[in-house]
Amino acid sequence: MRAKPILVIVGALLAIIGVGVLAYRWEVPRQPTLCQVCSRPVPQQTAYRMETARGTTIHACCPRCAMHDMVDHPGTVRRAWATDFDSGRMISAEAAYYDEGGDAQYCTRGHERMEREPEGVRERVYDRCLPTLVAFATRDGAEAYRRQHGGRVLTYDEALESVRSQ
Repeated sequence: MRAKPILVIVGALLAIIGVGVLAYRWEVPRQPTLCQVCSRPVPQQTAYRMETARGTTIHACCPRCAMHDMVDHPGTVRRAWATDFDSGRMISAEAAYYDEGGDAQYCTRGHERMEREPEGVRERVYDRCLPTLVAFATRDGAEAYRRQHGGRVLTYDEALESVRSQ
């Protein structure tokens, strides 16, 4: 007789755990491990997300890569979010401040300036993710990063214009 109440309790616990796992998977958006624009790994500290007019979501490795895609496909992005480098939270891309050209590389790490090819070695002269563009929720955060890593602090519109002129 004691086995029945124990089985009921175990069954209830398993049901609660199952519902919790399903709710977590439903609520937490999956972030691809590869950029949907350039196919590089997506670093957590520079991840960028765009919602298109069709309602689909595009995940990018960094703000510069995403902004290149926005420039190449005007009018397709309805909203965009950048990762605040300091907190790791997603913030409105338009409200963010950006450090451009600092000495740290995130999504291009491991992609050396010199590349080996079957014909020999060549210098990489263009990379859509360079110069590095890092997002911050506050101008103070961007300025602190600039003091440590160099570069220049830009608003969203200035960053987008820099990408356009590249």
